[in-house]
Amino acid sequence: MKADYKVVKSILGSTMFKLSGAAVSFVSVPLLLKTLGTNSYAVWVTITALLGWLNLFDFGSGYSLKNKVTESQANNDNEDLEVLIAGTLQFYILMTLLLALAFFISTFYVSVFKTHLYLAVLIYLPIIFSFPFTLGHFIIQGLKKFNLFNSILFGQNLLWLIILFAFKYKFFEVNIYRLALIYSSLFVIANFTIICASLRGVGFRWKQIFNFQHFKSSRNSLLVGTRFFILQLSSLFLYSIGNILTYNNLSLKNVAQYDTVNKVFLIGMTIFNVIISVFWTEISHAKALKDKSKLDKLYNQLLLCALGFSVGVCIVTCFIPYFISIWTNKAITIDTVRGILPFALLIIIQVFSYCGSVFLNAFEKLKGQIIFSFISAALMIPLSKLLFGLSVGIGTVPLSSAILTFPTLVYVLYKSKVCINSI
Repeated sequence: MKADYKVVKSILGSTMFKLSGAAVSFVSVPLLLKTLGTNSYAVWVTITALLGWLNLFDFGSGYSLKNKVTESQANNDNEDLEVLIAGTLQFYILMTLLLALAFFISTFYVSVFKTHLYLAVLIYLPIIFSFPFTLGHFIIQGLKKFNLFNSILFGQNLLWLIILFAFKYKFFEVNIYRLALIYSSLFVIANFTIICASLRGVGFRWKQIFNFQHFKSSRNSLLVGTRFFILQLSSLFLYSIGNILTYNNLSLKNVAQYDTVNKVFLIGMTIFNVIISVFWTEISHAKALKDKSKLDKLYNQLLLCALGFSVGVCIVTCFIPYFISIWTNKAITIDTVRGILPFALLIIIQVFSYCGSVFLNAFEKLKGQIIFSFISAALMIPLSKLLFGLSVGIGTVPLSSAILTFPTLVYVLYKSKVCINSI
């Protein structure tokens, strides 16, 4: 089965930039800790921890637009695309105002914002008002310019690392407020660069933003986006509450063990998500051209990637206890491989599930996934409670997630073949 050279190039390039970015982040943490000191560092990570949730305010519209960008490129039809981009940008601008209002209200209720208001303003306001720029992430991926996209993000991380070194070696006076302004400025510059590159790539005319009829014309695309938003929320609930559940049911030592093991496995998921992102646009492109043979080929290639990745997960899992012991200087230890097998099982089920989901996402067939995600989210806490009672240990949450994800895996793999055969 011959792989497409451009696909391989995008995957390898993006993976290299992602791993390099992860390495930069790995080095940045101790630098930031040393620069700010323990107390200020704790304030910093607490304030910045909520930034990732800002992305939810696009209500999934970016994913819908990404499909349309790829399809329009395949059909050489940029006229309707310009209308969709303008309408979606207008929606992002409205959401920016909502974000600003939400932030203003939160300063009265979120204790860390009330206590460190000036710092929160320096970090959040520039990032909030540059929220429309983040639409460029989806457009540039729809254009298949993955290496350009990831190189810009890597450049942002690298500049941040250089600045931290400059603070460490006293090239500048250490000041948390100055650091906050630099942090938010780098975010704005990187995302402005991405959206400029993406809009130039589709030949977008900026004056279209002021034609408010486009917002009405983009309604169907925005409605599809809300379905992606529901999937995002349910995924967060299914895969991102492990720390809280472990904290409520086990000891602090177990929480530290869970969090550390989870971080190691998440590095692997970062790599596989690169593969999914690249294949998503290829699937949308083949769907637009009604190329069934290409879709079959992509389906088989993706399953092969998942199989190879799963074998790698099984091998790496055997060495994770030794790695964690060395990485944490024996501050955190894992007694046996058996205790972390549920993490490996979850990752394997997830990657095969993603193989089917990415086809359904590209075809925008989301109803079944939404139903399964609601059921899984509703059962997550009761099942976890049951397994905690059976003394499964730190593997309780990933085992619960794996059990609840398996029916979705069967459904999406079957339904994706149905979608391909319908072409």
